[in-house]
Amino acid sequence: MNLRTFSITFGLLIFFGFQSEVDQLRDSLKHAAPNSIERVDLLNELGYELWIHDPAESVNLGQEAARMAQNIGYASGKARAARIEGVGHWALGEPRKALESLIRARDQYTLLEDQKGLANTWLNLGMVYADLGEEGQAMELYKSAITIFEQLGLEVRVATAFTKLGMIYMNRAQYPDALNYFTSALNIHQSHHFVYGIAEAHNRLGTLYLLQNDLEQADYHLRQSLIQGRSIEDEDGLISNLIQLGKLQRLRKEYEVAEMHLDAALKKSRAKDLKNYQLAVYEELKEIKKEQGQLDSALLYYDNYLSLRDSIYNSRLSKQIAVLEFDSELKEKDLALTNLEQKNQSSQTIQWILFVGIWVIGLLAFFLIKSLRLRNKNQKELLLSQQRENSAALDNQLLKQAELERELAYKNKELTSYTLNFVQKNDLLRTLKEKVEDLSPGITDSVRKKKIADLKRLLKQHDTTEKDWEDFRLYFEQVHANFFIVLKNSFPELSPNDLKVAALTRLNLSIKESASILGISPESAKTARYRLRKKLELDAQEDLFDFLIRIETKAH
Repeated sequence: MNLRTFSITFGLLIFFGFQSEVDQLRDSLKHAAPNSIERVDLLNELGYELWIHDPAESVNLGQEAARMAQNIGYASGKARAARIEGVGHWALGEPRKALESLIRARDQYTLLEDQKGLANTWLNLGMVYADLGEEGQAMELYKSAITIFEQLGLEVRVATAFTKLGMIYMNRAQYPDALNYFTSALNIHQSHHFVYGIAEAHNRLGTLYLLQNDLEQADYHLRQSLIQGRSIEDEDGLISNLIQLGKLQRLRKEYEVAEMHLDAALKKSRAKDLKNYQLAVYEELKEIKKEQGQLDSALLYYDNYLSLRDSIYNSRLSKQIAVLEFDSELKEKDLALTNLEQKNQSSQTIQWILFVGIWVIGLLAFFLIKSLRLRNKNQKELLLSQQRENSAALDNQLLKQAELERELAYKNKELTSYTLNFVQKNDLLRTLKEKVEDLSPGITDSVRKKKIADLKRLLKQHDTTEKDWEDFRLYFEQVHANFFIVLKNSFPELSPNDLKVAALTRLNLSIKESASILGISPESAKTARYRLRKKLELDAQEDLFDFLIRIETKAH
């Protein structure tokens, strides 16, 4: 099984898992009683599952849940529905509608004194303002959300906010701060096996390293993001990875592969009408054609870039104006409400003093007792709901752990099988080359010589050692995650070839097998291991294989 087949198969398995969960929710909805808390919760849960894949449907589900929650007086369900509706509008590129829904959710969570819901809403509001270029306001919202998440021990949400903060620092060219937040986010998401967060953090790290011209680190993180993103059908993340890989390959002068990735990104971004991604693709294609000396093509891409940039600018400007108008209207409503409350309060105070006195005190006491009872009831319901969610999350975590263990065993088998096939293929090619060489000197017939020459050329065309190595490296990184990063960080002077030798030694391959994969003689492979030992500063009696196992242990 080659890498492409493996990626497709693995992605389909996860996708069908996602579909199964969505189908289960839809099936549960069919059996849920109308106008019930259960039905509101199911609508909200389905909307939450779909906001990445179908934000328009997510908005519809949030609106339906909000209407039903209003009818039955289910306050927490109504608040969550408003938040789901807001995130769906944000994903659809409708910032004003997103802000209207999220502000409504914020106010409802505030009344409920639900700190978790309030922090999540602040995080979502920050995402909207960040997209509109209001980075200062977005940063304040992110930091407020992080404070609450940390108090509640919600590490995954902290990591998500870290990723958003890192983006702001990266946009401001404050790279050390950005690296710190992205790395922290990746570590937290990996410890919780949160695939979407892992893919997003890898993508941001790849983009950051590209900005710093560290191509090797960028390559690793972008490929890891691509693998993780495919597993959850994250189309937006896939497009971003394709664009960054195209830029990486342009910097490496690998123009043909770069254009392939960029064309795929352009097609997908057009299908989803993601203009910012299209703009980035045009810019990279322009640079490729410029570096290749194809100035007419470069000029054509630049014209497309300018036209799309103007369109995006006008669209963003209109959205910002709409948001400013919304903020202004919101402030006016708040001011009017404050004035009205003050007037009502003054009027009521006068009436209490003049007319009702002690009756008002009794009435207030009655409502206070009723309010406390209602709050206690809601808190008990919320506590029971959280206990059910925690129990379900624990069961799900155990299932994920078992699945990950089975997946790792499967990947180990795949890596071993692929390595053996790699060795056998290279041995066969080398043997055929030697036999053809042995036949050549004794041949006098010009036709037979021509056929032998054709055979040599055919063998050369099918010698895909470099491509096979790239596939091998992807398999290896899936099984031995972070192995190359820790090794490179510990010994920066190691060359790409040294890393290849280290990976093959970690698999406990013989000198002959390593030589076959590297496409060199066994004597050269032995010399390469000797040089690697010197760079690793190993004593003569210290085993290289054992040393690499210890390195891998550090990676985990």
